[in-house]
Amino acid sequence: MTSDERKPRSGEPRGARGARSLSLDLALLAPVCALYAAARVWRLGATCLWFDEIFGVHAAEWHGWGDGLRFVALDLIHPPLFYALLKVWIAVTGAGAGASAWWLRMFAVVASVCAVVPLALLARELRLSAGATRLAVLLAAVSGILIKYAQELRMYSLLLLLATCSLWLFARLCNSTARARDGDAAGRGGEARRGDKSRRAGDASRVACALFVVNLLLVYTHYFGWLVVALEVAFVALFARERLKVFASSVAALAACFAPWVGAVWRAARGAGGGFEQNLGWAPRPRAWEIFEPYLRLHEPFRAQQQSDEPAVVGVSVVLAIVVFAPPLVAVCWRVFARRNASAADGAPVGVACERRAVVFLAFFALAPVVAAFALAQVLPQSIWGVRHLIVAAPAYLLLAAHALASLRPQWLAVTLKIVLGCWLALAALVALMRPAPAPVWCAWGALALDAARDEETARGGATKIYAFEDLAAYQVWYALRAAGETRLRVAVVRDAPGVAQDRAFFLPRGFDEILVERAGEAVNEEEFWVVWRGAAGDEEYPPLVALRARGYAIARLYERDADGQKAFVALARRR
Repeated sequence: MTSDERKPRSGEPRGARGARSLSLDLALLAPVCALYAAARVWRLGATCLWFDEIFGVHAAEWHGWGDGLRFVALDLIHPPLFYALLKVWIAVTGAGAGASAWWLRMFAVVASVCAVVPLALLARELRLSAGATRLAVLLAAVSGILIKYAQELRMYSLLLLLATCSLWLFARLCNSTARARDGDAAGRGGEARRGDKSRRAGDASRVACALFVVNLLLVYTHYFGWLVVALEVAFVALFARERLKVFASSVAALAACFAPWVGAVWRAARGAGGGFEQNLGWAPRPRAWEIFEPYLRLHEPFRAQQQSDEPAVVGVSVVLAIVVFAPPLVAVCWRVFARRNASAADGAPVGVACERRAVVFLAFFALAPVVAAFALAQVLPQSIWGVRHLIVAAPAYLLLAAHALASLRPQWLAVTLKIVLGCWLALAALVALMRPAPAPVWCAWGALALDAARDEETARGGATKIYAFEDLAAYQVWYALRAAGETRLRVAVVRDAPGVAQDRAFFLPRGFDEILVERAGEAVNEEEFWVVWRGAAGDEEYPPLVALRARGYAIARLYERDADGQKAFVALARRR
């Protein structure tokens, strides 16, 4: 807002000016919010559900409440709230396994879109400008990594929503403490002072209760929610020590409410084969430069890494992110920390003291989660590093980056960087629109399994099993058959098959026996059966099929589909 806009208009009531300004801000924010929602709905159902999404539907739809909680506890690494809410979503919308992936994923999209509200409220609580708020929502709207996890039927959209709500309420609680200090320093009269204190105490109590509820939901959504809570405790200890005792009591109550789930997981872990290493063995310890990766991924528009052999962030996006955002971030840190006694008349959108509180808050919650996760990943027996978990740092970082760019001086530099940003986003949007929809191999496996189930050999009862050589393939095939109501084929996975490398990130759920698990030396003794696999060509060089031919089997029928540079196959094998 310029100085001219802040001047009162002659004869215009203050309330009318405020309403007019709010209406204008909302009108300018509306198209950005529309882009945010549209980016998350676009191609939402272009691909089928994949392994981890299937686990969510499996836990939510095909188990009762008690069995579902036990099933999720056996997975060890995720609390149950997301699965419970997904169960409610399925019941209310009818979006079960037989429904489209679009309807199921809308649950995650709704949570992601709702996160805009606490993001804007957090910006308002920190007294950021309307322009900075719009820019932060725009950056979130086009962020490829946020779009990716908004379109996955997993808990990360809910984690983003609750983490943003927690930061907003926590900022309100901290600001109430700051306002109390400012009021005491002002030395107001006794009666007015007592009235202000009483009102502030009541407001702080309501905010603290709301924060407790949100944090309880947060830690029951993802264990990284506890990282957010721990950092809030650290922030209070550093900047609002008078509230430390009360806040620590709230965290103790939070831990007591979480204790039943800890007990359930402890009991499950005692009998769970593989332990946490099975769940997290895919996560390597991060290298030093990877501490910057979460922020670079947030800035890459309309693109996110889909396969491990793809670059996490393409080089041009790294360069543009540094060019556009590094100067403003350096400038705001210099202005706030190196020149903390500067006058508010230097063109900053908020007063220096207020801006300093906002920047300290945002910098802390943007940087501390990543630094803490990086350190823990180095010292814990098993690495916990994962960019998707660090979505909890996104709200604070995007607001900080937006405020830095919106308040950058001189004006010509800010305008230049905004033009570069606009061109970058427009070009990225054009590339995204031209990019073909993905065709992952697991979707092809599911479709081929249905082809096998409807084949005449299956219909007459000749083939009753379908074998896979990867847990990923077996689970996808099982889900496709189960969702379609096909019961004539039983799915089996052959472990330790020659020439097949298992992806450590995928393993069948514990406590699940609907997929048979057989060893390579003991499996496959039927006269005829189906077998599913992937490769660059047909069956000539695939080691398990070479072994089957050596045992006297031949391929009687073959179906195949193209899938993102690979081919997926299902074949009827019959003893010669």
